[in-house]
Amino acid sequence: MSDIQAVNNSPSDEIDLVELVKTLWQGKVTIAICTIVFTVCAVIYALTAQQWWTSKAVITAGQYQNTANIRSQVTNLYAVIDDSSKINNVLDSETLLHDYVTEFNAFDNKKAFIENNEIMKQYADKAEVTDENKARFITNWAKRISASQPDKKNQPDVYQLSFEATSSELAHNLLVAYSKDISDKVRDELIDALDAKISYSQQILQANQLALEASAKQQLANELIKTNYALDMAKSADVTKPLAEMNNNELFQIQLGTAALAEKSKVLDKIKDLSIFAPKLGIIHTKLELLSQIKLDHNITLQSVRYLQNTDYPISRDKPKRPLIAVLGFLLGIMLGIAIVLLKSAFNKSAK
Repeated sequence: MSDIQAVNNSPSDEIDLVELVKTLWQGKVTIAICTIVFTVCAVIYALTAQQWWTSKAVITAGQYQNTANIRSQVTNLYAVIDDSSKINNVLDSETLLHDYVTEFNAFDNKKAFIENNEIMKQYADKAEVTDENKARFITNWAKRISASQPDKKNQPDVYQLSFEATSSELAHNLLVAYSKDISDKVRDELIDALDAKISYSQQILQANQLALEASAKQQLANELIKTNYALDMAKSADVTKPLAEMNNNELFQIQLGTAALAEKSKVLDKIKDLSIFAPKLGIIHTKLELLSQIKLDHNITLQSVRYLQNTDYPISRDKPKRPLIAVLGFLLGIMLGIAIVLLKSAFNKSAK
């Protein structure tokens, strides 16, 4: 046992800290040069690297009054549609918020904005975008646009909008412009949905109108035929005046007399208002008139969401992290310098 301890504690197997420190001290110039060089390079990189700033805004579901102006334009639609929930579901604040976030994160919308916005066109010109690298350029910028939930568990209806750009002002301006584009898109889709409901209601009413008119015309024709038959029969029976004692349920009412039947035939032949035979036609005509008076303004201002925090000008950049880069450069220089000194020392010893 004592022999093993003697072997483990032998001077040849122990690290000579004194010699290590001495070696490092002798190579202090090399270590210092490496440290300075890497630190300077890191600082230069940190100062010259592309800066990135992120502008942010916080949104949530809008309030009822935010859609009051567009609700006022479809008042007649409420009067026509039996189930008002079909309209309220389209104008629901939660629905509009969901639509806004979905459109905000949609790649197609990001792509359209990147291709058409004037600021983004300047970025594309600076990057010398060609047909070959256009897709990569769009994808890289699309990643810098997002709508996310900072606290999904406690605040499920609160979303943070962000847009990253090369300066604080540009990030702010791009987020404002993109947010407006999305607001306009949500508004246009909402109006298209309401237009579709109006058109569908008109088609249903017009179909019912045609069916009722056809039925009413048939009833009118039948009534005219029966009246003319009754008139012929009354003339044959020489019934000129109404007969009080005859059954009114007879198919041919000759008891009215020839004078009345002749007049009834004339009136039936002149009738243009078919609602006499189909009273529901009057209701349908009124509803169609109400729908025709609806004029949706496609340029109406619509606040589909409510801003809890307006789009800001970022006060600190995201990238590069200059202090961190400088510290990492300093540490890397020291480590590389130490490694060079130790390797050089080990090589010299092996050469002896």
